[in-house]
Amino acid sequence: MNYTAMSLVKRGDKIEFTKEIRTLAPPDDDEVTVAVRACGVCGSDIARWRGEAYHYPLVIGHEFAGEVIDDPAGEWTRKRVAVFPIIPCQKCPQCQREMYAMCEHYDYYGSRRDGGFAELLNVKRANLIEIPVGVSFEAAAMCEPCAVALCALEKAQTVENKTVVIYGAGTIGLILVKLALIRGAAAVYVFEPDARKLEFAKTFGAAQLTADVHADVIIDACGRPEALVDMLLHAKPSAELVLMGNPASDVQLPRAVYWKILRGELTLRGTWNSRFAAHANDWQEVLSLMGEGTLDISPLITHRFALTEAETALRTMTDRDAFSVKVMLVNREESKCIL
Repeated sequence: MNYTAMSLVKRGDKIEFTKEIRTLAPPDDDEVTVAVRACGVCGSDIARWRGEAYHYPLVIGHEFAGEVIDDPAGEWTRKRVAVFPIIPCQKCPQCQREMYAMCEHYDYYGSRRDGGFAELLNVKRANLIEIPVGVSFEAAAMCEPCAVALCALEKAQTVENKTVVIYGAGTIGLILVKLALIRGAAAVYVFEPDARKLEFAKTFGAAQLTADVHADVIIDACGRPEALVDMLLHAKPSAELVLMGNPASDVQLPRAVYWKILRGELTLRGTWNSRFAAHANDWQEVLSLMGEGTLDISPLITHRFALTEAETALRTMTDRDAFSVKVMLVNREESKCIL
C-alpha cells in the first residue's frame, strides 16, 4: 500500500522535509499497521530537524495515535491506539525488570527508526495501548508527554497536601500542574520567564513562584542549567527534587548550595521517560484519567497542521514571537492513503 511520509533529508549542510510517497511492506508477525491520525511535535523533534539525529533520512515523530488497519493476528484490527515509542531489547537486566526506559539497547520510533510524521507506520504489537471511548486521537497523541509527566510526579512519595513547584511551563510543565492538582497538591507554583506561558499556567490553577515560597516537592521540567541551584534554594527540609529537563550546558553547584542537600536531608531523583509495564503503566493511568474526564489536555493544543505542513509546524514552535504550547500534525480519516 502507498502512503505519504514527511522525511527529514540531509543535503550537504541543509536538512529539510521532503514529501515522499512510499510503499509500505506488510507488517511482521509481531507488528501491526497503524493509520496515524495525530502526531504531536516535541522539542526533541526540533533538535533532529536542526541536525541532531542519529541518521538521515528519518521520519520523526514519537507522540502519535491512530487506528490499526492491519493486524496479522487479528487482535487489534480497527482498534484505536496510542503507541509507546521505546522498543526495548527484552534481554538486558533492566528489561527483565520491565524498566524499559533504562533499556541498554533500545530502539525508538521517530528517533532511531521512522516515526509518526507519516500516514502509515508498522509498529510493534507490544507497544500498543487502546484508546478509551470518548478520548480523541489528538488527546491520545498527548499520552506520551502526559505519561512522562506522571512518571516524574510519582518519583515523589506523594504530593497530596504538599506544596509543589514546577520549573518550566512548556507542555510537560503544564501537564504537571494539572496532574499535581488532580493528585491533591495543596498549592502549585510555577517558575517560567515567558510571561505568556506563566499566565497560561495560572489558568490551570498554578501561581507564580516567588522568593518566599518553599516547597515539599520540586520538579524541573525546563532544563535551565541554573535551575538546580534555584530549586535547592526553594526546598524545605526533607523535600524531594525530581530532575527531568535536559540542560543545554554544564550545571554548576556552589558548595554553600550543595550543603543544603546534606543539611536539609533532601532527596534528588532523575527521570526521563515513562513506565509501560505490567506492574506500573503511566500510559494506562493517563488514558484512564482522560477517559473519565479528569484530565483534559485539549487546551494545550494551540496549533494544528496537516502532515504536509510539517516544516511550518516546527517553525511555529521556534518562533519566539508566536505563542504555542503543543503543536499537532493531524491526518484526517479521509486522508488519501492507497490501501
